[in-house]
Amino acid sequence: MGVQVKTRSVGGFVFTEYRYREHVVLRRHCHELAYFSSVLSGSYSEHRSQKHVRYCDSENVLYHPAGETHSDVFGNRGGTIFSIELESRWTSTLREYKLEAEQPHALHQRVASWLAWRAYQAFTDSDNRSALRLEATAIELLYELPWKHEARTDSRTPSWLKDVVDILRAEFHRPFSLAAIAQSVGAHPVHVARAFRHAHRMTMGQYVRNLRVDYAMKALAGEDTLSDIAARAGFSDQSHLGRVFRAATGMTPRQFRLMHRRSS
Repeated sequence: MGVQVKTRSVGGFVFTEYRYREHVVLRRHCHELAYFSSVLSGSYSEHRSQKHVRYCDSENVLYHPAGETHSDVFGNRGGTIFSIELESRWTSTLREYKLEAEQPHALHQRVASWLAWRAYQAFTDSDNRSALRLEATAIELLYELPWKHEARTDSRTPSWLKDVVDILRAEFHRPFSLAAIAQSVGAHPVHVARAFRHAHRMTMGQYVRNLRVDYAMKALAGEDTLSDIAARAGFSDQSHLGRVFRAATGMTPRQFRLMHRRSS
């Protein structure tokens, strides 16, 4: 079944990285737990039957229900797979929110691929707060499964959503925990993630990162060191601030500070 490179268990999810040799064939098998899988490198074809064959590469995220049987054939570069298994405790949640969890799905949405990559980044991160990011990202990935009654989605904004925004604005500098926020407003994490995405057109993780970058931009107008700004904004260190800030603004914090001073 491939070489297990690393595994972590967080919040009812099991995260595992597998590596496969070139041209390896996995005979027909099934998995006890439902899981998401994404291709980190290489490619393979998945055969559920003679008529149901899908090509798997880094462009999509696959969802496999518990007990699904299939075989796999890897290409001439082999492959590295990142798997997110759902422990049995999530079965009732999938049923409660009427997610289509009994059928396999290929999630082609760019958001699903981005979430899987964010989960893998947290998976490989040795920072103590990475466990919170792993759990939150996996829960948001559940949101990408289709609803059984998509056309009848309730468009009303929950009354507690304002409380969620208030919490994020007040505590963006602290480690982000979707589960803790959901508990404080009395709603399920999946429901909170869905409602927030529907109302704000972004994930809660993205919203928190935007708040941190906004704080850093204002702080860079002063004389505080970059390490102090990173700590107060909620970044793990100065290099973390630099990576996120550059991705959001196209420049490093030092470049932004210099540009601000010149314009002033």
